Formats: sequence, C-alpha cells, structure tokens
Amino acid sequence: QQQAAQQQQAAQQQPQAAGGSGLSVQGCQNATVGNIVRGTYSQYSENHQQAVYRRSEQVNGLDVLVYYWDDRDGPNFCGWWFGPKVGGDQVWAYNSERSMTPPSTGWRVPYDGPVDGTFSVNVSGADGGASPQQQAYAQQQHAQQQQQQQLLQQQQMQQ
Repeated sequence: QQQAAQQQQAAQQQPQAAGGSGLSVQGCQNATVGNIVRGTYSQYSENHQQAVYRRSEQVNGLDVLVYYWDDRDGPNFCGWWFGPKVGGDQVWAYNSERSMTPPSTGWRVPYDGPVDGTFSVNVSGADGGASPQQQAYAQQQHAQQQQQQQLLQQQQMQQ
C-alpha cells in the first residue's frame, strides 16, 4: 500500500521538461556505485524547493536521481542524495552541503562511508551556471560544513 502511494506520488512528479540546468557526474572509486551514478543528468522535477536531476539513462530498470532533502527529518538527513527515488531508503551517495545546486566535491560513497575525492558533480546551466551570489553562498556553506566536520572529528578524538 505504501509502495502504491509512493508510485502515485512519483507519477505526479513526472518530468516538467524544464529548460534548466543539467549535471555531469564523473569519477567514483566504488566500481558498483560508479557504474550507477556516472553520466549526464537533466533537471527532472523539484523537491524541498530544489531541483531534482535524473540521469539520462536508467540502470537496471531504475531511475538515478540527484535530489536535495532539507532538515525536516533532522540535520543528519539534510543534504544532497543519489538514489532511485526521492526520499527513498536506497541511496548510493550523499553530501551534507546545504547549497542551491549539488556540490562538485565532498561526496560520501557509500552514503555513510568516507568522502571519495575522485567523485565529482559538474553543474551546467542554460544561464551558464550559478550566479556570483549563489557561488558565494555555496562557498560560505561549504566553509561552515568543513568547520563543523573538524569540530566533530576533534570531539570524537577526545572521547
């Protein structure tokens, strides 16, 4: 029953032929995840007031989506995710950065694993990408995220 409701919700979020931005995903040390996530993506729908991107080709009959989840379920769930459906339990990669577009680096593969330095997401847009204000905001958020991670690491080392 829950699955039927999720399918109905997904049907309501069918492609909105948005002429917006797209993504290109490269790298990934994890061979299995890399084969799933590498490729080109186009803007597909919206979730939590951010664009949802869908890979141009399915993998094993599944859509591959990149979406943002806000902090309504707590700060540990907030950020950008790769998965077959928005908000689903199955995910392949995660980035906790709170940004207007998917961050280019800092992705965890798998979602609870270490940051994969080879994994990169490049955003391209009809307007040439993010505005200077968006870039400054993203840089500020990234700096705050790095500070929080450093504090967490220091706290964990002290325990």
